[in-house]
Amino acid sequence: MLHGFDIERGSSVPIYRQLDAALRRLILDGTLEPGQKLPSTRELALELCLSRITVKSVYEQLVAEGYAQARTGAGTFISEGLDFETFPKFRRPRSKANPPAIEISDRAMAIMSSKASVRHGKIAPFRPGVPALDKFPVNIWNKYLSDAMVCDARRNLSYGQVNGSTALRTSIAKHLTDARGMQADPDQIIITSGAQQAFVLIAFVLLNKGDTVWYENPGHIAGRDVMQIMGANVTPVPIDSEGMDLAYAAKVNPKPTLIFVTPSHQQPLGTTMSLVRRLALLNHAHQNDAWIIEDDYDSEFRYRGRPLPALSALDSERRVFYVGTFSKSMFAAIRLGYIVVPPGLVETFAKARNLLGQSSSAVAEQALSRFMDDGRFVEHIRKMRRIYRERRDILFDCLINDCPDVLEPQATDAGMHMLAWLKNGVDDQVAHHALLEAGIESLPLAVYCQKPLSRSGLVLGFSAAPENRIPKLVRRMAEALRVLPRPE
Repeated sequence: MLHGFDIERGSSVPIYRQLDAALRRLILDGTLEPGQKLPSTRELALELCLSRITVKSVYEQLVAEGYAQARTGAGTFISEGLDFETFPKFRRPRSKANPPAIEISDRAMAIMSSKASVRHGKIAPFRPGVPALDKFPVNIWNKYLSDAMVCDARRNLSYGQVNGSTALRTSIAKHLTDARGMQADPDQIIITSGAQQAFVLIAFVLLNKGDTVWYENPGHIAGRDVMQIMGANVTPVPIDSEGMDLAYAAKVNPKPTLIFVTPSHQQPLGTTMSLVRRLALLNHAHQNDAWIIEDDYDSEFRYRGRPLPALSALDSERRVFYVGTFSKSMFAAIRLGYIVVPPGLVETFAKARNLLGQSSSAVAEQALSRFMDDGRFVEHIRKMRRIYRERRDILFDCLINDCPDVLEPQATDAGMHMLAWLKNGVDDQVAHHALLEAGIESLPLAVYCQKPLSRSGLVLGFSAAPENRIPKLVRRMAEALRVLPRPE
């Protein structure tokens, strides 16, 4: 039996673990058979030059887990009844080059193919949707977090309320009234761990397999993919100068269950939905018993005039689910967002949130509520609006001056990104990968599309790009794009 032992004195693995692993291996591969007596702890300790206490503790663990049995006055024996005929023989782990075949569900296969999962860990300019993290008031925020840990710690250190803290829901309702023209009841608000959990909850509660969803094309990637994974028939609807093309959608598939729109700042084209189109959308939803998701992901950042009233503010029939997030206005790691849910569905959504993952922190909820009530949130938004406006202007001017032969930037009055059309027929995914190699991020317009568009473009985030670095980065971008092959 001792030939199966290989105790390495200088190993970082403790000796007791080495001995435990060796004995398990001998049991699992059948070298030590059921009923066979193990050496006494004294004998094995002497043979291996180990402490008897070490050997004894390993034997006791094997007995506790059922590998061995201790018989008073007789010793320790390999357990009877271990079925080695059906028990897999011990094998060394497979090499990475030859992994075992694994079957996963059709739903998991769809998740694996989602374009929303293609991300790069390091943040580099010009990744869309990333706020200016270096400008966030970390020290002030830490004070609110610390206070939340101390204040009512018994409640805040637990799971929290099933639909989110009353304090935060009240703070959000007040903010929506002041900033978005909505009359939101705190009882209608469900706190989520960001906008994506909101989309998952809405799809889970409202959609059955085969239901039709009108979805902007191009449009939000992860929201679209989760609805397809739920089995919905996601119909791509083009965007015109006034927003979602309702005439096209009604002609192709007139009876939607759900309609997904980003009316304040279309994701990613930047179009603002006109009032006429908003009213027509609400009317169609009312007449066809359809629900609307209003994804208001970056409405705080409007650079001309006040932020526009939300679509939900016009919704007298309560057909709109208003989704907001703090990932763009503050930082993604806060993992807080919310849904304003139509009356009658609040309890259903609260229970769905509890079942699918009550993953927001009660401590963070309490801290954010105080942060908002004390005026810090509005103060931060005003500061970011000034910074982002300057970064937008610098990026736009640099693109016009340094990239006129390869890019055509689109002016934008809102948001954290701008769209730049590629010239010369260059494929946007090819351009995206070329820029990554040059240390510049972007997103190709193609990943937002179910149906391809007639033009290729890049979505460039300006909010996280320092002002003094933008000119050099744009020049580098131009150099990387100019050498790309053009189609015949």
